[in-house]
Amino acid sequence: MARTFNTTGPCDEARHYMLPAEARLPDLVPWVEEQLYFVVHAARQTGKTTAMRAFAARLRERGYVAVWATLETSQGLTELGEAEPTWLRAIGRAANRQLPAEHWPPDIDHALTGNVGDRLGAWLTSWCASVRAPVVLLLDEADVVSGAALVSLLRQLRAGFMDRGVGQFPVSVGLIGMRDLRDYLTQAKDGSPINPGSPFNIKAGSLTLRNFTHEDVAALYAQHTADTGQAFTPEAVERAFWWTSGQPFLVNALARDCVMRLVLDRSVPITAADIDVAKEALVLARTTHLDALGQRLRDPRVAPVVQAVLVGDMELAYASDDYTLCLDLGLVADTKSGATIANPLYREVLARELSYQTQRNLRDAWWKWSRADGTLDVPALVEAFTEWWREHAAVLEERAERGYLEAVPHLVFMAFLQRVVNGGGRITREYAAGRGALDLLLEYEGEKHVFEIKRVPARHVSLERVRAEGLKQTASYLDTVGVSEGWLLIFDQREGRSWEERLTTEDVDVGGKWVRVRGM
Repeated sequence: MARTFNTTGPCDEARHYMLPAEARLPDLVPWVEEQLYFVVHAARQTGKTTAMRAFAARLRERGYVAVWATLETSQGLTELGEAEPTWLRAIGRAANRQLPAEHWPPDIDHALTGNVGDRLGAWLTSWCASVRAPVVLLLDEADVVSGAALVSLLRQLRAGFMDRGVGQFPVSVGLIGMRDLRDYLTQAKDGSPINPGSPFNIKAGSLTLRNFTHEDVAALYAQHTADTGQAFTPEAVERAFWWTSGQPFLVNALARDCVMRLVLDRSVPITAADIDVAKEALVLARTTHLDALGQRLRDPRVAPVVQAVLVGDMELAYASDDYTLCLDLGLVADTKSGATIANPLYREVLARELSYQTQRNLRDAWWKWSRADGTLDVPALVEAFTEWWREHAAVLEERAERGYLEAVPHLVFMAFLQRVVNGGGRITREYAAGRGALDLLLEYEGEKHVFEIKRVPARHVSLERVRAEGLKQTASYLDTVGVSEGWLLIFDQREGRSWEERLTTEDVDVGGKWVRVRGM
């Protein structure tokens, strides 16, 4: 059977192009040899399950009774009396599939007659007593367990940890999920942190899977070339890595669309243009992966972080649990210039998702935005937007997505530009916490148009300071993209300012770069 690029579930080397997922993790064997308990966390569809299933198989080859099991069937079961039996069944089924009969755990029926809150620990103890080899448990989807059930799960593991050893209790346990243990504990108490001494102060450490490197992407795509003869050009590999920053699902999804839909002739190579078309199709298709990303944007813990990144806020709380959560979910990434959305494709999804309702309300583009020769009339576009913003700003702010009020101007202008792009063109978005601005590059009919979006917040910062910073930033961005002229749009969000006071227009020469400033 021909191999394919996988976008659903764990990878199988017989059916899928794949790279060894374990290679993207630090070596866990020493932790198991030291009989440690640990957490492995990474964002959705990054290869966690594939890596941990392979790790369990490797441990079995070394003489361990190692079982990978998923706790996903207990999602939503906050009551321990309901959740505990699902854990035993999940581990028992997994063990019976993965281990020889002499290492199977005892039947769970007797264990379920025990005391609620002690049944998992007692059953694991009974199992280990029947096996004269070290038992290792890798519990996937551990972060779907919540409430009292999660507290009990961790406490039972902690109680057994004290007596762990061959014939006693699993020598090593790995909890696997999207979040680090700290967020598990916060969730378990409905947002109130648990006493750090209980129930799980035995974690040796937390590990995460890295994304693919550029070399990884090239190696993965080369497997398709080796199997079929169809090449990915170096530019295509570069483009795929740029859009995805190596996020494994996205890397596979772009390639899959190219080879399964766009370029079926295996004698024709995949180009960077094909990758761009696949990216657009992926965004519009709203796959489960990207739809889940969109839903996360409404999480009250996520929204403040994403808004801060979107508007370039200087005061993002990097030490907060909310920021750590966004890192764990793979939504944001730390860079030298500040927090940013994890990759350009996510940046595009985020912007479109949060401005989707506005874009739909715009309906057909009634403003005149193109010249007779097909090029973009940017001054006319800015005038049309200014007029429309004046009429609708108050209503749009009232209807803003919860948690994104300060980002309304940025989102609305991007929705406005998206209508232009829908007629042919491309928007590149650049934003990061601490930058204080949103950079937009609109490519249309072979021309590049730059827009820098800044805001005067309700307090603490003057218009003069925002303008001065904006001129420098716009000129710098113009230099980066190789354009001599661009727009600086300043949205004044101070209370009590009339439209006449906010509306300004000026053209400024900044080191040979022509910046057209529009305040509104």
